Amino acid sequence: MDSITRIKNFIHNSFPDWEIVNFSDYEEKIDFRKDWSELYRINNEEVILIAYTNISITGTDRAKPQLRVFLDEYKKPFYFAKKHQLRFYLFSIFTKEDEMARGLTNFNPKEYVISIETNLDTEGSRRDLRSIYDYANEKLNGRKFLKCTRANYKADINEASFIYIGTPDAPEKDTFEQFINIFDSRPYINSLQDTNKQSYNRSLSLDEIYNYHFYIEAIKSKPFLLLAGISGTGKSRIVREFAFKSCPNYLQDKDGTTPGNYCMIEVKPNWHDSTELLGYYSRLGSKPGYQFTKFVKFLVKAKMYPNVPFFVCLDEMNLAPVEQYFAEILSILETRKVVIGEDGNKTIKTEAIIDAEHFKALGKIGGFAPNFTDRDIYMKLYDIDTESDIDEAVGKRTDLKTEGLTLPDNVVIIGTVNMDDTTHQFSRKVIDRAMTIEMNGGNLRTMFGGSKNLEYLPDEKLKEWQNAFTRRYVTADEVLEAHPNEVDELKDILPSCLEQINLALKGTPFEVSYRVLNELTIMVGVMLDEGMDLDDAIAQSVNNILLMKILPRIEGDAEMFALSREYKTKVGVTYDNRLEWLKNIAPDIKEPLTDAESDNNDTEEKAEAVKEHQPTAKDKIQEMIDRLNNQEFTRFWP
Repeated sequence: MDSITRIKNFIHNSFPDWEIVNFSDYEEKIDFRKDWSELYRINNEEVILIAYTNISITGTDRAKPQLRVFLDEYKKPFYFAKKHQLRFYLFSIFTKEDEMARGLTNFNPKEYVISIETNLDTEGSRRDLRSIYDYANEKLNGRKFLKCTRANYKADINEASFIYIGTPDAPEKDTFEQFINIFDSRPYINSLQDTNKQSYNRSLSLDEIYNYHFYIEAIKSKPFLLLAGISGTGKSRIVREFAFKSCPNYLQDKDGTTPGNYCMIEVKPNWHDSTELLGYYSRLGSKPGYQFTKFVKFLVKAKMYPNVPFFVCLDEMNLAPVEQYFAEILSILETRKVVIGEDGNKTIKTEAIIDAEHFKALGKIGGFAPNFTDRDIYMKLYDIDTESDIDEAVGKRTDLKTEGLTLPDNVVIIGTVNMDDTTHQFSRKVIDRAMTIEMNGGNLRTMFGGSKNLEYLPDEKLKEWQNAFTRRYVTADEVLEAHPNEVDELKDILPSCLEQINLALKGTPFEVSYRVLNELTIMVGVMLDEGMDLDDAIAQSVNNILLMKILPRIEGDAEMFALSREYKTKVGVTYDNRLEWLKNIAPDIKEPLTDAESDNNDTEEKAEAVKEHQPTAKDKIQEMIDRLNNQEFTRFWP
């Protein structure tokens, strides 16, 4: 008896009160196989959709084996369930040799239903799958319910569990029924009902995540990045790659050279105030008024397409003093907050960068009608007559002339920096407000084939990339609200991690405070949204925060890092200097992506290439220690 027949028979025989519902009650025609899916009206009158499949398990000698069931056929019933706001289950029984499941100990896989649930309920609510699984794990008592979670399922599926139902000769329905009832007893909202209407689960392939996860997690934590490294490592190129991968058809250029959601700003050495970036008011010339720059126009354009990521590349950002020409943006970044609009959607807003009066004046100069909109201003700035792809609701907004220009929440600002004798050093003010990523090459062989990354993507892949850059958190409290089951651990472990780091840095100007704790919490929240285990998410996030926020602040000579005998005695450590202590505190990161396990050698090679490209915090601290020993002075930058 195959898996599909057995689980169907189990449900039909064990739950005769469950009524089969015709798909035609919802739609006349469906585009997936009815014999692989069924609608049931269960005991509380709710209708659920169950799909069936055969399954195989690979990598079972590892702690977290992979489930291979992800065929496009199962996407169709999933989207049907999502469209009609039905809970969706994908059930199977392992039908191949037990030896293939040798890593799943203490049970016979043919005695378990393998249940794979979807992310219909967004991780942003208190009804997320992780909390349901934790609840089920407690209620279903040990070996009768097993979790198998992974960060990166295909087909929008993100969790799996094993539920005991007994043997064909001695079926046991109680655990299975409890599992269904646990879901029934929880308040349920799917992603169509959620006000934000966005999925935060990662749906990109493993290869893509290997190449970009470090950047995506940083962007989702804060929309200001510094890419540092020697010339020629692809710092500005990767910003263009992100734009190409997320650019919709209506913003693509014919030549395929400059996506419409990408803006390159070449920083000049003579920039000592914000006028070159933000513009200025002029009374001179034939057209007095505010002089709008390329950067400001691009921000207005981003407001016209709020669902598309827009990327600003500030090339060679530190050729001029960043604190001088970028001061307003640095301050504006700290005013971000999540607000709920009249339409119920959540957005991240800031204070105004350009006052509303300048846009009102632009309307008068342009001879606009009294009720002119943001769309009219956008077309005036870009000297175009029409732009049919702007959403009607967006086109009717008048935020620019009422609130002024705020920093759109779909804009990511990325500065490329090269630390040499021609550039300016960064102050701690700048480093505190940015996520710093060092790019110093890696495996040179990975360069070949890279030109494909500067091509537009087909529509089915485009949405996944656009969602990959969506930010949902500004404050740590929002993370705690989204992950209520992890609140106690987050509030205890994360401050403790930074307290230990500050203890190692005590007496130096490099200690950190609330801003870093806030962004560490946000990064953990991002990883939890992606399905990562809490312990792994904390370890990876602390590693990243060390690399992105803390180590770039640190520089000094041997005397700066020396630990006095009195202090060593006081805190009970034996380290000779602060960097050695800091290295010991840094978490052990064995892989560039937690849970990224594959039998594919090519993928493992890519993982190793990324590991070379982005060293762990322990690796970087050792590099700084070596520099201190050899040169009696050290810093983060090469």
